[in-house]
Amino acid sequence: MIAAPTLTPTVLNPTSTPTPTPTSIFFLPEGVIGVGIYVQVTGTGGSGLRMRGEPGLGGPINFSAMESEVFLVIDGPVTTDGYTWWHLEAPYDRDRNGWSAADFLTPIKEDVE
Repeated sequence: MIAAPTLTPTVLNPTSTPTPTPTSIFFLPEGVIGVGIYVQVTGTGGSGLRMRGEPGLGGPINFSAMESEVFLVIDGPVTTDGYTWWHLEAPYDRDRNGWSAADFLTPIKEDVE
């Protein structure tokens, strides 16, 4: 009688998977808003900033962003109704997004390590 072969486990050394490091393709001057930049709602006197479904004063209001709330710029600029509009998205909720006027946005300085 011949014994059935048994599987001998082989120990594999885990390989580390590199994680991408976010880098900008281009650099904007400090204080300039652009796609990929984080901005903070400012200058609303505590009343918040209307986030609209499309750029312009006639765009439907999605919600009001709170003073000091931070958003990522995902599109723009669009100039209409005397304002420059940017499409913003909350970093913690992709459904919390809308168009807002640049007059009430301040770019957040990115810390470089």
